[in-house]
Amino acid sequence: MNFKLFKNTFKLLLIAVTLLFTCNAFSQNLLLVKGRLALKEGTSKEGSIKLYENGNLVQSYAADRSGKFNIDLELNKDYIFEFSKEGYVTKKISINTEVPDKFENESFTPIYFAVELFHQYTGVNTIVFTQPVGIIKFYPQIGDFDYDVDYSTEIRNKVDKAEKELEKAHQNHLKEEKAEEIAQQQQVQAAKKAAVELEYQKKIEAEKQAAIVRREAAEEAKRIKAEQKAQLLAQQKELAIKRAAEEAARKEAERIEKVRIAEQQRIAAEEKAKQKAEEEARKKAAFEAQLKAEEEARKFAAAEAARVEAEQRAQQLVQQEAEAEKRRQEEAAKKEAERIEKARIAEELRLAAEERSKIAAEEIARKKAAEEAMLIAQADSLRKLALEKERIEAEQRAQQLAQQEAEAEKRNQEEAAKKETERIEKARIAEELRVAAEQRSKIEAEEIARKKAAEEVMLKAQADSLKKLALEKERLEVEEKARQLAQVKEESEKRRIEEEAQKALEEEKRLALVAEEKRLADERKAEEEAAIVQAEIAAKEKLERDIEIRKAKALAKELNKQNQMYKDAAQKAAEELSAVKKDYPRGKTVEEFERFGMKITRTIVIDSEVVRIYLKVVHEWGAIYFFRNNQAISAQLYTVELERI
Repeated sequence: MNFKLFKNTFKLLLIAVTLLFTCNAFSQNLLLVKGRLALKEGTSKEGSIKLYENGNLVQSYAADRSGKFNIDLELNKDYIFEFSKEGYVTKKISINTEVPDKFENESFTPIYFAVELFHQYTGVNTIVFTQPVGIIKFYPQIGDFDYDVDYSTEIRNKVDKAEKELEKAHQNHLKEEKAEEIAQQQQVQAAKKAAVELEYQKKIEAEKQAAIVRREAAEEAKRIKAEQKAQLLAQQKELAIKRAAEEAARKEAERIEKVRIAEQQRIAAEEKAKQKAEEEARKKAAFEAQLKAEEEARKFAAAEAARVEAEQRAQQLVQQEAEAEKRRQEEAAKKEAERIEKARIAEELRLAAEERSKIAAEEIARKKAAEEAMLIAQADSLRKLALEKERIEAEQRAQQLAQQEAEAEKRNQEEAAKKETERIEKARIAEELRVAAEQRSKIEAEEIARKKAAEEVMLKAQADSLKKLALEKERLEVEEKARQLAQVKEESEKRRIEEEAQKALEEEKRLALVAEEKRLADERKAEEEAAIVQAEIAAKEKLERDIEIRKAKALAKELNKQNQMYKDAAQKAAEELSAVKKDYPRGKTVEEFERFGMKITRTIVIDSEVVRIYLKVVHEWGAIYFFRNNQAISAQLYTVELERI
């Protein structure tokens, strides 16, 4: 029965320890990488994505039209992503997934990046792209992966310079194509103008009507241009409002996160204060119990000394009575044999006096020794009590100092980690904003320069064409005057009308062409900006949803695990209590035994409905803990409940 009882008690202790100490067992051993491959003025189709692991090619992907990809990477390895397409510059990104051992079972935020490839042109130095354009690695300070800011800053200048040279070469290529296109258009226009020149007599009236139509078309073009400008302003205003709303939402999310962190810190501080108070209460109870034991020992020593003294006094009374009786007998004997034994009686009296003196001296010596022993015992007890009190106080001070130092160190580390995280996040956001601003400024400047160059080329070509046409017209006019002197006035008027109509036509065409090019450029720019904004918003929202879903799943999993553990523990405790109720009689049963360096006092109380098991566990290093049905209770509650039974 003792072995079964010990087995049941050991199971209950294990259940209590399990309930008191639970840990989060959520783990993750993969790092999700999301990205998008884009080509400058091209589609991502047929683009190549290669993955190298520790320098060896492990996988190749063919990009689809969207260019998006999702890849899971294993931890503690070195990867290189290589993005390429024929006729474009190849780019690389390095990702080092090595993490410290204590972070291997943690979950990490997915990594997202977009890569844009530029056309390859002869004469442009692209050696910088043989190195990775970015390095991503793990930072223990934030417990997650992020870009190597120092490397990114160093390589960014080189990459920007190379990309500017590529863009410049690309613009030159576009200008050459545009110049060829304009030359072809000029040739076509020259041929058309020659045909018009031959048939202008037939089309003068038609040109008059065409001039009217052109004026109406110009007015319509101006109206459309005004509407497009108003629409563009409305779109820009809407985009600004949307960006302001996103910024406000981001700030609100940061504020909520700060409030959550502050609440967690407050709860942790309260929990620490509670544990500290419980620890101080246990130490105080142990100190009071020790004082009580020493007081009982002192009382016991005093009672023992009093008992010894009482025995000594009783012995002295017995001796005194014996001496009185002996004197009485001696007096009678003296009276009876006074004459015969005077000398003998005198000798006996002398011997009796010496014996009494000796006994009295021994009694005094015993009393003095007992008193000295009692004083020594009391002094030792008081000295031990003072030393123990000083030791307990010193341990308490040392523990308090250690706790304060640990808390201060932990606060410093948390504050440093928080500041470092905020600094990294601010630097990343500032860098993204700077790059986006530079990209927009570069695109706008290039677009303005391109438009200006195109306009200058067109104006020059039109001026040359008009000059040639005027010279040709002058030659024709001279010939016509020589042949038809009679029709000089009529021909002169016709040429004037023709020149005005031609100039009006060319001006209308030039204005229409400029307006169309500007409209197309504005539409392309607006569509590109809208697409970039939508892509960024969609990626950010998807990333936030993924993070929230993972957190919710992890929390639900942990809660389900804890609930199941509590149910199992409750079921086992109920079964153990039922077994105890069968093995012990009603009433109160007290048992004491030692197991694994612990002295355990178990009190089992059974009535008609309830089974209560009280445990007092004294460890060999001095710590004392109290339990009721596997739940930790205070020493005072333990004492009060047992006294009531």
